[in-house]
Amino acid sequence: MIPLSLMESGKRVKIKKIIGGKGVMSKLKEMGILEGENLCILTNCNGPVIVVKDNLRFALGRGISHKILVEEVS
Repeated sequence: MIPLSLMESGKRVKIKKIIGGKGVMSKLKEMGILEGENLCILTNCNGPVIVVKDNLRFALGRGISHKILVEEVS
């Protein structure tokens, strides 16, 4: 498992674990970003990580994206 913030653009990933307190967990839950969900990384450059889930795009800051541990899905 590696942090979402370290994955390359264009990769499909599955969320394996989220490390964070109540605030982080609540924020991600409101967006539907939960353990076990699949995401596609649209862009991961020097700014926020932009992911796609169910045809919705989300911009995640570097800090929060570093707390989301993922595995690549083929």
